[in-house]
Order: sequence, then structure tokens, then C-alpha cells
Amino acid sequence: MAGADGQAERGRAAMDWRKLVRDSFVSPREVARQLIGLELQPGILLQAAAAISALSVVLGFLALELGPGDLDQVSAAIITTPFLGAFIQFAAICLVALLTARIGGLFGGTGGFQASLTLVVWLNAMMLIIQMLQIVLLLVLPPLAGIVALAAIVWVLWAFANFVTELHGFENPFFVLGGVILSMIVLFFGFAMILAVLGITPQEPM
Repeated sequence: MAGADGQAERGRAAMDWRKLVRDSFVSPREVARQLIGLELQPGILLQAAAAISALSVVLGFLALELGPGDLDQVSAAIITTPFLGAFIQFAAICLVALLTARIGGLFGGTGGFQASLTLVVWLNAMMLIIQMLQIVLLLVLPPLAGIVALAAIVWVLWAFANFVTELHGFENPFFVLGGVILSMIVLFFGFAMILAVLGITPQEPM
């Protein structure tokens, strides 16, 4: 056990993190393999998830302030209570990691929660970089920010599908992508039903 921990520690020290960021956008499955091999401890991952959640709320606030259009009721509630927003983001990271591990396991996947959390945390860290790019574009070239947002959605879906493929030892990321999209649709309607029960509905246009 000590030898394995020492090997993982040396792997983290030798990791070229800038290259890992670059490769995340072009070779996400290979990046997933490297991240899983680091065997990061749950405490480190939860701290990273908390920090990412806080930064995401701050960047989201800046983006909404710079962007056009009115806020919906849910976004307004999150902005006016940033701690709630950070908590929701943190809980979402943990929930997605748990569902990724459990749902993949139902289809014969072999990935565990710790490895799943590693990949979900990293994916959210990459999304922070995209958020920062969008904020810069909103300041200097607003129309391009929308294009980057659309491209980011496509990349997140593809990267996540590759992450899940590597995590669970699946073979075809395209089949996984279909499962990811289907799961997102089911979760979206489930979340919408919960909001409806709580009496939170989108604002009507003025």
C-alpha cells in the first residue's frame, strides 16, 4: 500500500499539468486515463470541488452581469445568495460523480466513485477555464462569446462521454454519449418536476 501511494505521489509531482489541460480539449480519454492513475484521495478531491464551486459562482455572476438579458428566477436566487449557489454546485459535482459511477455499473462498468469524482472535478475545472475565456470575450468581442458557449457544450458532452468510457472500461464513446444525453434528459425532467413542486417556475417575459 505504501509503495502504491508513493508511486501515485511521484506521478502527481511529475505530471505536466499545462499539457494535461491542453490534451483535455483534444484527447480527453487519454487525459482520463492519466487522472485515474493519479489515485487522488477523496479529501483532496472534495477540497478541489469546493474551490471550483466557489469560483464558478463568482465567474457566473460576472458573466451574467456582463451579458445581455434578464435573469430567470433560479439564477437570480443563486446570485443573491452566493453561498447557496456554491453549495448547489458542490452538491451537483458529487451527485454527478455518484450517478456516473452507479449508472455505469448497471451496464457492466468497473469504475468506482473516487475515480468518477476525479474526472467530474477535472471536467468542472476545465469549464472554469472556458468561463474565464467567455468573460474576456464578453468584454472585447461579445458575439464570439455565444459561439464559444455553444462549442463548449459540444466539447463538455464529448469529453464527459470519453471520461465515462475510460472510467468504466467501455469501448465505444459514441454509445456512451447517447447514454449520457438520455440520462441528462431524464434528470432534467426530474429536476423540473422538483422545481414545480417547490413552486419555482421560469419568469414570464415582460
